[in-house]
Amino acid sequence: MQAVSVVSRRLLVLEPFAACEALIQPLQAAGWMVQRCTAETCAGHEADALVLLLDQRPERKMLKHLQRTGLACVALVNPQRPRLFDSEELAGEWFFAILSLPLEVPRLMETLQQAQAVTRLRRLKAARQSLQFLGNSGAVRDLRKQVDRLSRGDGPLLVSGERGSGKHLLTHLLHLRSPRRAKALRLMDGAESFDDANLAASSATTVVLENATELPDVAQQRLLNYLLAHPRSSLVTLDRGELMQALQHGRFNRELFHLLTAQQLHTPALREHPGDQLLLAEHFAKQHGAVIGRQYRRFSEEAINAMTAHAWPGNVRELRNRVVRALVLAQGRQILAADLGLQPVQIDIQAPVTLEDYILRAERQALNDVLGRYTHNMSQAARTLGISRPTFYRLLHKHRLR
Repeated sequence: MQAVSVVSRRLLVLEPFAACEALIQPLQAAGWMVQRCTAETCAGHEADALVLLLDQRPERKMLKHLQRTGLACVALVNPQRPRLFDSEELAGEWFFAILSLPLEVPRLMETLQQAQAVTRLRRLKAARQSLQFLGNSGAVRDLRKQVDRLSRGDGPLLVSGERGSGKHLLTHLLHLRSPRRAKALRLMDGAESFDDANLAASSATTVVLENATELPDVAQQRLLNYLLAHPRSSLVTLDRGELMQALQHGRFNRELFHLLTAQQLHTPALREHPGDQLLLAEHFAKQHGAVIGRQYRRFSEEAINAMTAHAWPGNVRELRNRVVRALVLAQGRQILAADLGLQPVQIDIQAPVTLEDYILRAERQALNDVLGRYTHNMSQAARTLGISRPTFYRLLHKHRLR
């Protein structure tokens, strides 16, 4: 991919890396400048890719450190050791590739060049990023309405949902549409530190609290006292379901729980609005492809079937990561299931493909196209298709797009 190639070849290797020492010299001979780092220091380095040895399922804290780097990560695994984690799940959501040791140096070099291209693509995209919560399903449209309503209010808010479902994106949208948007959003992690200065900032800007269940009892009481004294504080708590569990097990202050959850937003899992999967995949493909100047590639029927069958444990974040990966790997005119890192789905070849099947597929594609263009104007969407608004809504219900 010449469009995303860069002159520098800076590689981070995550300690401990003793099992892979033999790879260092060939990497340096190929022009890679190799630096060692720890999970805590990796975000502070300028690099183009990261390599690590994966011998057990990484803790979520380490995965977050890796995510903050913005680097495409290549994990190496020893097939002789018991595999205590799901490689496919990790590869889809967190890693660009997972390779087995011992591996041939040319294979590693090729993978690192592809990872470098993905890192470059992420950086170009981040520089031009426009925040929006995409989807045409009823659940997503209702969510956008709630964001508009809650962004005008005050007081603590709980944003809940599975990992990768868009909690951080919702929080940024809430902040950007609030009266506090002129000031920078602040982050506070209950697992790392409880900062009184950040908490005090919630009277002037939005403060996001992650890992609230990791707050010690003393910090929970301080937070409760502050919110009781400042009920209009803009504190957004992110939750994947741990708060209720902590409350039930007596590990979280009940009064604080009720304060933090007085207002709530819930991000749906991707499997709960499957009609949006292809729309989101095509959006990411067009958006990232435009950044690197690549001609738009459509998804093959095989890829669409694989996406439909996949459970998406990492939700929209996993979908985006797989599409970016596919843009780098795809060689033909279409994106295949293998480019996405998904297994092709066996379709019953005896099942008839009728004219009605094609008509239904065309209807759905037309609805997705106009909904993507006129998300907040259903009347204009109907006029564009040359149909009445009641007919337009009937088709939306027919195809389960609302």
